Amino acid sequence: MSVQVKLFMTLVPLSKSKKPQFELPWRDGLTVADILDHEGFFGDDREAIAAVVNSQQAAEDSPLADGDRVDLLVNLQGGSPGGSSGGGAV
Repeated sequence: MSVQVKLFMTLVPLSKSKKPQFELPWRDGLTVADILDHEGFFGDDREAIAAVVNSQQAAEDSPLADGDRVDLLVNLQGGSPGGSSGGGAV
């Protein structure tokens, strides 16, 4: 019984495990937040991470099931309000 975890490459050197992929034992009540804690992501670092569980974005308090795949990605947000394309429609 386990959960597969994959880290975005820029997160690997910042994590406790320093591994791009690993397996964690599943237990009842395991959440995305538990994985973030396990890997040492707190504060501003944590706010910059988006979790995707089985190809769907998930909140930190999302419960995990045995066999789930969790991808931890850098949550990229950019640009200024109104964009930089001169305000034209895309």
